[in-house]
Amino acid sequence: MTEKIYEKQSYIKEYRTVVTDCIKEDDKVYIKLKETIFFPEEGGQYSDSGQIMSKDKTVHVLKGELLGSAKEGQTDIRYLVDSDIEAGTEVLCKLNWDERFDRMQNHSGEHILSGLIHNDHGFNNVGFHLSDDEPVTLAVDGLLNEEQIKELEKKANAVIYRDLPIKDSYPSKSELVNITYRSKIDIAGQVRLITIGDEDETIDICACCAPHVKRTGAIGLIKIISFMKFKGGTQLSILCGRRALEYVTKNIDNLNKIAKGFSTHPDNAVAIVSNLKEENMALNARVSELTESMIIDGIKKNEYGSLVFSDMDLSASNMKNIYNALTQLREGYVAVFAGNDKKGYRFYAGGKDLDAVKLSEMMRQSLAAKGGGSSEMIQGRIDCEREKIVNFWETIY
Repeated sequence: MTEKIYEKQSYIKEYRTVVTDCIKEDDKVYIKLKETIFFPEEGGQYSDSGQIMSKDKTVHVLKGELLGSAKEGQTDIRYLVDSDIEAGTEVLCKLNWDERFDRMQNHSGEHILSGLIHNDHGFNNVGFHLSDDEPVTLAVDGLLNEEQIKELEKKANAVIYRDLPIKDSYPSKSELVNITYRSKIDIAGQVRLITIGDEDETIDICACCAPHVKRTGAIGLIKIISFMKFKGGTQLSILCGRRALEYVTKNIDNLNKIAKGFSTHPDNAVAIVSNLKEENMALNARVSELTESMIIDGIKKNEYGSLVFSDMDLSASNMKNIYNALTQLREGYVAVFAGNDKKGYRFYAGGKDLDAVKLSEMMRQSLAAKGGGSSEMIQGRIDCEREKIVNFWETIY
């Protein structure tokens, strides 16, 4: 069994060991090591990467795979590499440290936040994923509101400021009985606990297989990006450490650019944008009303046939009024479409004394239209070209 150096010494960046096995499966090569500093993919966190160097060659660790599971007890590790190394070869392992430290910051930050949620609200962490490209997500089995989220973020960063210790321990089964700790699964073998805090203040105790920073101060910053309801509970998206700083810096830069564009202080930008949005909505509503009036006038003057197309973002009320004008003045099936070929079209359709449900079925089969309604009128959406709609309409007369 591979000795997992990363569990007890997460800050070791290089380590000398021996290749114990080299396995070839189809076009892939795997190796096993006597000891390892490379964390495998496990528990919602990606595998470490790095280099394994012998006297003759250097191979790259592409992925670590866990063999077995914590539920079953004993686990081992093998690594997917880009070239073979003979069993028995002495090697120097070099960890991709920047990648590892980034993940440790985010994983340790997640423990702090999950621990606080459990302590303050009694909710359990039921899901966790640490992505390198997207914010870290964690899901809890209870509902949190915006005010509670803000308070939790404030408390989590206060834990960072106090620079509390983060330690691993390996209690026996008899010792575990007297320890209250968080865990998503029942572990058959040795349980590894990650404790955040000291004797005076324990923030969290959680069963975990991953490497962590030594003290909370190394996390630097915890930022909750967003939250939403998820499977009866709450899912939070967070960033910690370097990634949180980059996120905050980017958003401040964007805010400053917006403020500069309006020749105002950043504190005033939100109010200005909000006012512009309201003015724009009012203007669009007025333009839509005028467009509706012009189209209905055109229908009365026989400038339109059974179809009306508008590239304006007409409201449901506008479209219904235009549709009603068409049904009063045109025979057969009629329709009004708002949109364009690129974005697709919303529609209202039907016909005086005709079954609109039948039309809906024909449009679904020929145009992949989505929507519904009644025998008097149907409404929905179509993602196809205007020409195709026109050609279809010609076939139903």
